[in-house]
Amino acid sequence: LSSRANAIEIVPQSADEIKVGDIVSYQSEYADGTIIHRVIAKGIDEDGTYFTMKGDNNNRADPGKIRFSQIKRVIVAIVY
Repeated sequence: LSSRANAIEIVPQSADEIKVGDIVSYQSEYADGTIIHRVIAKGIDEDGTYFTMKGDNNNRADPGKIRFSQIKRVIVAIVY
């Protein structure tokens, strides 16, 4: 996102609302603050639904599985 852009975000009510390709803001145990990255995979394991995230300009996916409880918002539009 450009520093001149504004994001319009919604608060998701369930993991079913989050799809591969969505841009979300989330909290990670691997970094301070809020991260805004794209969902590149969605899976289910013994702990439930998880997401794999990656920044569009990054070479690798973010570390760890991201759970629904860590996701704060889904970006639905970017206004420049």
